[in-house]
Amino acid sequence: FDGVQFAIHYNGFADTCGSFEASWETFREAVHSFEYCPKEFDKYDVESLFTRFLDASLPEESCGPDDDLDDPVEENILGFCDRGVEHTPVLADHNRLVRVPDTETFPCHFHTREGQRISTFQDLRKLLHQAKANPTCVSNDDEETCTAMVSQAHFYAVPAGRIFMLAPKFVGEVFKLDHVHGALGKPISLEVLSVSPRVFDVHNFFSKTESDDLVKRALAETSETHRIKRSTTGAGSTHVNKQRTSESGFDTNGRTALAVKRRCFETLGMDEYIEGHSDGLQILRYNLTTAYIPHMDYIDDPHRRLRHNYDSYGQGGNRFGTILLYMSDLDEDAGGETVFTEAWPVGQSEDEHVPFEQALQALRDSGDADMLKPGSWEETMVAKCRSRLAIRPKAGRAVLFYSQHPNGAEDASSLHGGCPVLKGEKWAANLWFWNTIRDGFAGNPVNEHVVAKEKSQSSSPSTQYEQKKATFLNEGKDPAMAEAELFFQENQFWAKLGHGDPAAHVNTYEGHIWVLKVGGKVIRKW
Repeated sequence: FDGVQFAIHYNGFADTCGSFEASWETFREAVHSFEYCPKEFDKYDVESLFTRFLDASLPEESCGPDDDLDDPVEENILGFCDRGVEHTPVLADHNRLVRVPDTETFPCHFHTREGQRISTFQDLRKLLHQAKANPTCVSNDDEETCTAMVSQAHFYAVPAGRIFMLAPKFVGEVFKLDHVHGALGKPISLEVLSVSPRVFDVHNFFSKTESDDLVKRALAETSETHRIKRSTTGAGSTHVNKQRTSESGFDTNGRTALAVKRRCFETLGMDEYIEGHSDGLQILRYNLTTAYIPHMDYIDDPHRRLRHNYDSYGQGGNRFGTILLYMSDLDEDAGGETVFTEAWPVGQSEDEHVPFEQALQALRDSGDADMLKPGSWEETMVAKCRSRLAIRPKAGRAVLFYSQHPNGAEDASSLHGGCPVLKGEKWAANLWFWNTIRDGFAGNPVNEHVVAKEKSQSSSPSTQYEQKKATFLNEGKDPAMAEAELFFQENQFWAKLGHGDPAAHVNTYEGHIWVLKVGGKVIRKW
């Protein structure tokens, strides 16, 4: 601890909210504040202790609760870590959180700048050693010369019930994730493409072999729910949108898809793989002229009419991050980019910004989009793709962006779309991540008034929610079951359950329905 300055950051923010000179005595007092002495401190004990240490060490008005909270539980860092019942989603490990000693508040969890969770005393010691080995230069605000060398250890505090979020400061900034390795064994790194919205290039993420395998599986898939077909939109994923003309399918349990998903979790700073925090890997095919109008990945239910609670600013869960994978090369003038319509191109000064009307006229003069109807939404998309932040497809390229702010509020600047393909064919994939367990999985946040209404309309005692664990296994004895599939609630595909497929282990509740199908025909229900 000696000689190390602790620099504390709010989750998702590059600037510090407070700093102090470390004191071993203060840390030891925090240890002694525990009413019990565990033989081994797990990560929840460590996080509770560290929050207590910060509470005792930070200047009084540093790192307090966000300005958006009307009635914070505390006015110091305790009020930031515990945002109160109405703004704390209940995650799968909620009951394992250890309240901060001498208080009734929940602790933060803490991460490095690159997202690695500080879960043990060894993690803390390693970070302090790194700070001492790599002192940073500090200068006065009005001077450019170095005035002192300081050993700073940076900690990013994430409130209880929230997910870590990277904190970009400038375009071109690089985050080296030495603790996360891509498909070729090289450490993953992220390069900032935009600060608002938060958009990153993800280098060394996946290989051409993995890319080819994902496309091959997508083309071979025959399941009606997962095969490549016209893309749909909406919370129920059944609505065909005339302004989304791509085709898509899902890979939920392929070996490559699962490996990519686990890598995504690690890249996002999630130290545990929890299937319910993500959708299946969506495989996308864009043929000539196909596209997707600018949209939000965040799902909107402002009147709370649906069973799932999508209010992620409160206690609900929604999509908070998306990783895009590009699996084909397209030339510079071939279209197919992913465009963020609220952001400007990388490295472009304000004087270089191109107004939409000027971009549209330049497009028409070039003749590149003559196959599109003048004035159509597709032509408008191409003009936006040539004037706003556009990510050009390249096989093996991966991009991360966030759909939420660190406090769970929707980030409207993440509006994005798929530009029309003008030449060739585009293959891509995307994976959506949720800040809580998503809809369709046990433990997801719900709107209690909708649940109460459902119960009042049913006389069946099976609607009482008692958690069960279930395992579905195909023993491979019945030839008719060779291509069996398991579905949840009739129509939501869950897992392949054919001969040789792994057993499906689920957490479920009384009232749920599980269905076994072969070739789309219902064989059995539980």
